[in-house]
Amino acid sequence: MKRLWAVLFLVGCGPAGKPFEYPLDKMLRLDDVQMKGTHNSYHIEKSDIPEWEYTMAPLDVQLDAQGVRQIELDVNYLQNDSGDGHHFEVFHVPGADDSSTCLLFVDCLRTVDNWSVRYPGHLPIYIQVEPKSGFTPEVADAFIADFEREILSVFSRDRILTPDELRGGAATLPAALAGGWPTLDKLRGRVYFAFDNRDVVRQAYTHGGQDLNGRLIFVDSDPSDPFGAISVQNDPVANAAAIAADALAHLLVRTRSDEDGVQFRANDMSEFQAALVSGAHFISTDFPAPVAAGPYFITIPDGTPARCNPLTAPPGCTPLALENPAFVGSGAH
Repeated sequence: MKRLWAVLFLVGCGPAGKPFEYPLDKMLRLDDVQMKGTHNSYHIEKSDIPEWEYTMAPLDVQLDAQGVRQIELDVNYLQNDSGDGHHFEVFHVPGADDSSTCLLFVDCLRTVDNWSVRYPGHLPIYIQVEPKSGFTPEVADAFIADFEREILSVFSRDRILTPDELRGGAATLPAALAGGWPTLDKLRGRVYFAFDNRDVVRQAYTHGGQDLNGRLIFVDSDPSDPFGAISVQNDPVANAAAIAADALAHLLVRTRSDEDGVQFRANDMSEFQAALVSGAHFISTDFPAPVAAGPYFITIPDGTPARCNPLTAPPGCTPLALENPAFVGSGAH
């Protein structure tokens, strides 16, 4: 009986998921990680505009076969066909570039959730949300209520790392982050969200730039913000100093390895190399896997699928301690 209890203590397992064991989970923190993300993670190529010539695999394929642990969804707040209420759809540009692997926001979330519950030993998945249309200050309360309602229709609150959970008893999020993010034993099998927006959406969501108390998700921010926790710094060359400063202040940082197909067409890995050394936690790409049109794609070196962050991880960190393909996914990344 004692041996059975020891096994149950050491091995985590979700209600319907694959068992896992990570001996360093009480030491390693979320900000010790560097992982691959995708930009416009839902996107299906529709036009011959060079900047939009890329197609993403379904979200569960990205998570399972491509080692992606950060996705980005563009949301559009639209009135229901009945005229009664609103819902969110995920696409890039109406008409011109609106093909999506999961048109409804809730369907995108369900795809992530279905994969997650099968493999609860995964690193927490960061879902970055960019509001594209439908928000005005006049509808802010309805927009926020509907957005959070749709998230909670898929993920129970305990599956989501929220600003309140991170803040705990501290006065602000930066104060809570002085010791780093929570350890991985508290985060496996979960998700967390942030708005990629620094204008009217962020102003409304942060109660006029004050805090995220009672809110479900984070926002793009700086270390000086009372709600500072996640930062979007898309250029790993021009923003290198800001990325390092944010990471050392314990903010999680998202950057990009390529943009508008420029690096893909030139097979230019220099931005990706800059992102790797920058200390950014999420390196987002339009090309997370090989494609027939060219040789360019990115993968985290030595990642399984993530690796230890070169700027913030402790000496004892190893990629397999962060996530092990023996416990997560249907095959090697």
